[in-house]
Amino acid sequence: MRRKSRWNSWQRWAGLFALFSPLVVLAANDAHKPDSPPDTLSPVELVQALRDGGYVLYFRHAITDHSTHDRDRNNLQNCATQRLLSEEGRAQMQGIGQAIRDLDIRVSTILSSPYCRSIDTAMRAFGRMEISDDLKHTVTADEETVARQAKALRHMLSTPPAVPGTNTVLSAHTANLQDATGIWPKPEGVAVVFQPIGNGSYRYIATIVPNRWQALLKIAPPLP
Repeated sequence: MRRKSRWNSWQRWAGLFALFSPLVVLAANDAHKPDSPPDTLSPVELVQALRDGGYVLYFRHAITDHSTHDRDRNNLQNCATQRLLSEEGRAQMQGIGQAIRDLDIRVSTILSSPYCRSIDTAMRAFGRMEISDDLKHTVTADEETVARQAKALRHMLSTPPAVPGTNTVLSAHTANLQDATGIWPKPEGVAVVFQPIGNGSYRYIATIVPNRWQALLKIAPPLP
């Protein structure tokens, strides 16, 4: 009986390890991904630049509920089979969207990955978006698809906003930006700012972690 009890105990521990080890590995991998380069503008300059427009803001989706999982990546219209934003993540993006409006930063085109967490990220902050399959999560994609989407994303980052005085927003995932630029956006809800130059070229400008928007509000130059 004692041997059987030890065996059952080992099975329980093995089951728990199998359940949680992917999350441990994911966290470890995320911690060792390359951080963004240093900002190229001071906080005041960054606010003014975004007010003037002409930039692309790449948002990693907001904080997610890790009790939910992607179980069917073939039918992305079914949010019930995907990892979704948590209540904290939904509130996070509503606050970021309000801060962007309070800063008088204007946005025109908003493109989102077809995953529900990315769509929800854009909708909570901006109330609208268009789906782009080129921003689809590449976690299970083959090498050819990864290369094609990375090229498409670099084109987005190098394309100036269609409306003068506005900025473009992209709402997607970690791997896509790393594939395209080598930058791993962290944490969830972060925005990485790029300046489009055209002809496939762009310049990294800054990284805005979620709680930095409120700090930018405090130092923002007065509106005319």
